[in-house]
Amino acid sequence: MSRLARSWVLWGGLFLVLLLSSGWAELNGFVSDANTNLWARIIIQVDGPSSYQVSDAFYPPIPFVLGLLAYLATGISSVPTTFLLAAAIAAAQLVLWYDSLRSNGSFGRASSLAILVLLGANPFFLRAVADGPETMLTMLGTWVFARGLVNLRLTGNAPDMMKVAVGLMATSLSSSYGLMICLGALPFMIVAARPSMVATSSFGYLFAMFYPVLASIGSLLAVAAIFDSNLVPLLVEDMVEQTAREHVWVIGSLIPATLIACLQNIRSGWLLFPLLAAVGSVIAAYVLNFGFHVESDPAVAAAPLLAVTVVALRFWPPHPARTVMVLSMLGASLLLCVPAIGKLQRVETASWVQAMQGRALAERQATLEVAAFASGKSGIMVDVERNPSIVTMLGGVEQLIVAGEPLYDWPLEGAIPQVPYILVPAVAPGTVPRDRILLRFPELQRDRLDGYDEVFRNDGWLVFEKATS
Repeated sequence: MSRLARSWVLWGGLFLVLLLSSGWAELNGFVSDANTNLWARIIIQVDGPSSYQVSDAFYPPIPFVLGLLAYLATGISSVPTTFLLAAAIAAAQLVLWYDSLRSNGSFGRASSLAILVLLGANPFFLRAVADGPETMLTMLGTWVFARGLVNLRLTGNAPDMMKVAVGLMATSLSSSYGLMICLGALPFMIVAARPSMVATSSFGYLFAMFYPVLASIGSLLAVAAIFDSNLVPLLVEDMVEQTAREHVWVIGSLIPATLIACLQNIRSGWLLFPLLAAVGSVIAAYVLNFGFHVESDPAVAAAPLLAVTVVALRFWPPHPARTVMVLSMLGASLLLCVPAIGKLQRVETASWVQAMQGRALAERQATLEVAAFASGKSGIMVDVERNPSIVTMLGGVEQLIVAGEPLYDWPLEGAIPQVPYILVPAVAPGTVPRDRILLRFPELQRDRLDGYDEVFRNDGWLVFEKATS
């Protein structure tokens, strides 16, 4: 069997295992918000009305474009395209890691496979897969960036410079947290650089590395301004308070293996400094996230450290006991990560852990109930951008009246609603709603909108029907 054929077989097996992992979590009621948002956007883009108008900017673009192409290519709607795409990217990433360790790191086939199993079984990696394509692409971009950073220090060649630039660009366009990694990398790029490059032109060196990021983000800002859409609100998530103990558990379970692998090159500054710079970039992103709140889940924010660990393993110096040391270290890290990820509370990871343990979640029950109530009805006015779970639960937008249609736009501009049904989220008293329909008609929360009667209510949703005269 050729090397390419073996890679495809390995990819296929990993893809099925990772897809089953996400499927098991979904069976017990867990679907990440990132998956829901992306899957809903894809459905609306493909199956929505041609008049549909989105008010939020096209960000992040890489997961959306890949998801759209995957949906159009496969035509599979029974399984969310985002599940398939995340599993495919994760499997490809593991195959690339295997090939890097086998071909460049001089590990044996069996030891490379064993390392692959320990990395793929790490709960932080599985959590990243369950979070969706955005997180997996961010991790892949981090790996390309870290790999290019080390090679650039060793060779100073243009291809390695492009690897760093492309890795940063891919990371920044894959998720809002990727922007934090790019920002965190800025001071460490000097630490990782060849002295000759910095001596020649430090500004030119940094500009060459970050120009693709600046150009791509600048173009997105220009598009957002031209079409009068929102970009910055999409980059920020609701802040979820975490205790210092939880952050120590998360970082403390991942960073030891990464640092141990890096410090094997303590006698070789040409390898040690770029490796530490890659670690510092991810840690700096984690710290910056405290202020910017672009990623509310610490487990997802820390997951890119696994990509840096793989790069450090590839440059682990030859030693008779190297394989035993690496496997022991990764095994100990795995045993430490399992309880660590279970320490998180009040974030999606807590729900994911519960689902992976086989305990059913009740969080989606309210949406399932309103979707069952809406089944068979049509002309339902709903803000699909703020409530994407309605789209994914219904499996389409045929029943819905969405932005861009006169029956939706006119009421928000001051007219009296004329739709058969209005669906809005149930909002706690005193909370400012994000739903645009509720912002325009706050009296819906008190069932006092003239001409409409409440016909459905549960913990998550309210449905109103136009009163018959």
